[in-house]
Amino acid sequence: MALVLIVDDDRDTRFVIRNLLLSRDYDVIEAKSGAQAFEILESNDIDIAVVDLVLGDLSGIEVLKKIKSEAPDISVVMFTGHADISTAVESIKLGALDYLVKPFSNDDFLLVAEKALKERRISREFEAIKKHVYSHNLKEFMPSMSPRMKKVEEMAGQVAGSDLSVLVNGPSGSGKEVMAKFIHSLSNRRKNQFVALDCGALPENLVESELFGYEKGAFTGADKRKDGLFEIAFGGTLFLDEISNLSFSTQAKLLRVIQERKIRRLGGKKDIMIDVRIITASNRPLEQMIKEGVFREDLYHRINQFSLQLPSLAERKEDIKYLSMFFFEQANKMLHKKVKGISDGALKALENCPWTGNIRELKNAIIRGVLLSGKLVLPENLGLVPGGAGPAVMAIPSAGAGEGGEFNLKKAVGAKTLEVEKELIEKVLLLTGGNKIKAARVLGIDRKSLYSKIKKCRIKTGSMDV
Repeated sequence: MALVLIVDDDRDTRFVIRNLLLSRDYDVIEAKSGAQAFEILESNDIDIAVVDLVLGDLSGIEVLKKIKSEAPDISVVMFTGHADISTAVESIKLGALDYLVKPFSNDDFLLVAEKALKERRISREFEAIKKHVYSHNLKEFMPSMSPRMKKVEEMAGQVAGSDLSVLVNGPSGSGKEVMAKFIHSLSNRRKNQFVALDCGALPENLVESELFGYEKGAFTGADKRKDGLFEIAFGGTLFLDEISNLSFSTQAKLLRVIQERKIRRLGGKKDIMIDVRIITASNRPLEQMIKEGVFREDLYHRINQFSLQLPSLAERKEDIKYLSMFFFEQANKMLHKKVKGISDGALKALENCPWTGNIRELKNAIIRGVLLSGKLVLPENLGLVPGGAGPAVMAIPSAGAGEGGEFNLKKAVGAKTLEVEKELIEKVLLLTGGNKIKAARVLGIDRKSLYSKIKKCRIKTGSMDV
């Protein structure tokens, strides 16, 4: 059971609190001064500290500061015989979980103790998750406890040291690009660039100019030379996402580049040697596309020297809790918030959701939850549809989110109603400080469309009109 430290110079108060805690199976240790409390903290793994504001040698505030500086994950409850609101506010700001005024009822104290224990448990679980992530050198990558996913990671680790081309298959939102980065991070090419291209995000002519680059004057608007991604990724890894979207003619050009290991910029006259490892991904079965005559079989064999199949989130439900905590920490940093954790109710709701949009959908729900929550992410903050049908709306990224990224308004779950569009646009405008150019970029729409939607949804934007 949890170990509680009682810090109070009054023996009778310590006696009452100790008996209350023992009656609920807590382990208890006592200190009659701040100095004694510090000695106990050095040699014991304390879960909860109950600290009186007025002590003989030090103030309770000093004890609180010391605890939070040396063991910030200890849940601290302050109490005093004086209803000093300003001190109560100060203690909360310094990290105390709650504040009780004596005399308090047994029930009130036990409720606060239970609340402190829950906070401590959430903190410890999250620390364990972070240790798992860091111990595997996966600071950028998502943790997994699923046997099926661990097997995929093991296979990825085996192929990483080679230069074999890898095809990553899996449903949309299952983390294919993250897996490609994982392979790159373990490869001999890790000191050089990892470059990614979403083949479905650009029209055919732009895909070729992105991949191969172009010379000045190659086409209208080509006012200066541009290096292609094959050149930029020299010595590193080039990741081609949704390769199934490439046209048949672009597939032929890509095949030739892979075979000959050289490219020619659009409008260029000389060949340029390349040195890249190619990783591709698809959420469509390429074998079926070959049968249908829309994907080249020779290219398929070139990009599929080794293949990995990522499971859907529904096939790795044991990871939902860990992924939620992982995204929770990211969201706290991204949104500059200090939410303490995810409530038990919210975790249950997350675990019961079908997640047809997989990890991407879960990540968006967590970001939304952190954005809308106070101390804890609650079920109502997540925007989940009753009955486990998934999130009702998409979470909003920070103003630095990439253009056409996973928060694209066109792809937002449930974004067909004015109500949802209004909520999305208002929150993006808030996060971008009213900058409509940035807001349009984040939402994945042009500025004109954003103005139209602002007018249609009757959104008040104030005087800022960037």
